[in-house]
Parts: sequence; C-alpha cells; structure tokens
Amino acid sequence: MSLPLLIAIVDDDPGVRGSVHSLLRSAGLDGVGFAAAEDLLAYDTPRDLDCIVTDLHMPGLSGIELQEQLALRHWHTPLILMTAYPTDMARQLAMSSGAVDFLTKPVDPDALLHAIEEATL
Repeated sequence: MSLPLLIAIVDDDPGVRGSVHSLLRSAGLDGVGFAAAEDLLAYDTPRDLDCIVTDLHMPGLSGIELQEQLALRHWHTPLILMTAYPTDMARQLAMSSGAVDFLTKPVDPDALLHAIEEATL
C-alpha cells in the first residue's frame, strides 16, 4: 500500500490552512500546515513533501521569496502559489521562477486538486 501524498500548506491564516487540509483529506491526500514560510524552511524532512501550496502575501517571507529560498536550497518540490490579490507581475514572476500554478483566492477546490495532481505526476 502506498502512502498518500504529503502536501505542505503555507499560509498565515489558520482558517485557510484548515480548509485546505480538510480538502486534501477528502481527496485522500495528507497535509502539513505551516504558519509562515520560515517555518517550512525549518522543516526537518523536506524531502518527504510532494508539493507545496503557499500564500503569496504573508508576514516575513512572501511566497515569491519562499520560492527563491527553496531554489537556493535545491529543494525541487513543486510549488503552487495562491493569493487574494493577484497581479500580472506577481503571476509572471511566480511562473517564470518555476511555480506549477498561480491560483486566486478563494481557491476553487477542484482547481487546487487539479494543480496538485499536475504537480505530482
């Protein structure tokens, strides 16, 4: 029996983390929540993560800055950015830096699950 995929949920809003975690569970996936990008970067076993879903705007490091830090650390975990305040510039920067998808909050559950599926193929 294979283990469910482990998805990191990085968002400073506990309600968003909880909602995404519930969605993942309903889809047979597992999630681990982080209140800040810095918390994810301190995670003991990053290689266990199959995908990262992160907010763009957070106190401390932003989602884009998290993406940059992951690249510097040679973490090749697929990353999906989500934001309530999308801009073309942020979308272009995220995607050109290797994000798998850029979703607008409130995130459509099917779109998020589809993005995770595409990221983890």
